Amino acid sequence: MSTTELLDQRFTQADVLGVTKLRKELLQTWVNRGVVKLGEQNPGTGKRRLYSALDIVKLGLMRRVADLGLELDIGRDLASEAERLLLKGKEIEWEYYLSMRADAATQRDVNVTVVASAGYSVLALKYGAIVGDAHDMRVSRFTESFDSIFGRRLRTGGDDRPIDPIRRDALARAGVYAEPAVIFPFGEIVNGTLLQVQALREGRSPSVAGALSEVESATVPEDFDAQ
Repeated sequence: MSTTELLDQRFTQADVLGVTKLRKELLQTWVNRGVVKLGEQNPGTGKRRLYSALDIVKLGLMRRVADLGLELDIGRDLASEAERLLLKGKEIEWEYYLSMRADAATQRDVNVTVVASAGYSVLALKYGAIVGDAHDMRVSRFTESFDSIFGRRLRTGGDDRPIDPIRRDALARAGVYAEPAVIFPFGEIVNGTLLQVQALREGRSPSVAGALSEVESATVPEDFDAQ
């Protein structure tokens, strides 16, 4: 989607609610309080507010963060990074997952290091990020404190290395063991929202059954009817 298409203020409140699944009153509260920066902050008295595709992406991210009960500052971080990448024309991988760890009750002198494996990005440095097929990922890729020269796994190479119980126990005595994490599918939400908005722009907005039917129709061999 081009920058012009991303910033085009053409979508109604109903469109936003349909795509993001936000509650109407919450959307209105966020807009009134400026919780997230939108392309059109003040449309003017008597004018209908319209939203851009980028606005919808940002609101979609914010909604997921709110659903998880996390601080909205996190949602703003995600929205800001999505905006930065999209306006620069950067491709956001579908399989880009963030590992978020709340620390509201943690002593500030306790430091848990998260090693990011999604390359350099603001989100990777702040939250920890992993790119890959979630179906094949170990939970420990998100919950391990770190995996480096002090890692807990046998040094056999590959991603399926088993934990070395001796190293695990030694590191646990030093206070290093798994921490709970919220796994956030950043790439799925951004790219999925953009595709949904594109369908809306084209006037299609298929149902789930309709979308799958289109896929099945497209994969039928051309000579199928002749058989």
